[in-house]
Amino acid sequence: MRRVNIFWGLALILLGGLFFLQARGIIENVFDFIFPLALILLGGWVIFSVFAKPDLSDDDTFSFPLQSAKSVRYEFSHGAGQFQIGGGAPAGTAIVGSSAVGMNTESRMDGDRLNVEVSAGPSVIPFIGPSSGVWRFQLTQEVPVILEIDAGASALEIDLENVLATRVELSTGASSVHLTAPARGVSLLDVEAGAASVNIRVPSGIAARVRFEGGMNSMNVDTNRFPKVDAGFYQSPDFDSSVNRAEINIEGGLGSVTVK
Repeated sequence: MRRVNIFWGLALILLGGLFFLQARGIIENVFDFIFPLALILLGGWVIFSVFAKPDLSDDDTFSFPLQSAKSVRYEFSHGAGQFQIGGGAPAGTAIVGSSAVGMNTESRMDGDRLNVEVSAGPSVIPFIGPSSGVWRFQLTQEVPVILEIDAGASALEIDLENVLATRVELSTGASSVHLTAPARGVSLLDVEAGAASVNIRVPSGIAARVRFEGGMNSMNVDTNRFPKVDAGFYQSPDFDSSVNRAEINIEGGLGSVTVK
């Protein structure tokens, strides 16, 4: 059963209960309770979405073909809720992902580069977003890609270990971010976060240069892999000579950052 049906089923039951109480003379006007009831339902649904196991089989999907593109540039924007990006798109496909009310998608060729734009609304509201409560997107692993992600109050999981991401720009507010850097090639990761918890995993065998700027409350860096060079500056000893490396720039507010 789609989770959205559960929401509307509960709404009808509670609304019917209010009309029953009005018919029995227990309450005078059912419409005085509609707004409080809506808030209770929405709050309960948000809590339910956190603990309920997603039913992925209920989600509709969309996809764009890779066509003759030699590279892909993705632009993602997201309001609030849960948002996941990873590799694994089928051969010849640039992207496959959740499709639901509250989103817009577009793709267009620009020379030999494919531009993909995805605007996804909140995923915690029952009539907006996928029924699983999580926006999920799989990207191509066949050609180099650029990602630009603009997110609000979100729980972001971005796994680029198997994606040929040469550049990633992430801007987010009060969020929880789990980001895995690419395991191949040279990549640049620019992260701008507000009051967020940012966790970045650098795959084994990848050299990294890490720079911090801003007022983070907590910085935790694996100095065995990335020794400290200066204040807010860490770097693998073999960074300059490594074929596979990631340059990571983090600008944050009142939050915490972990790089390991």
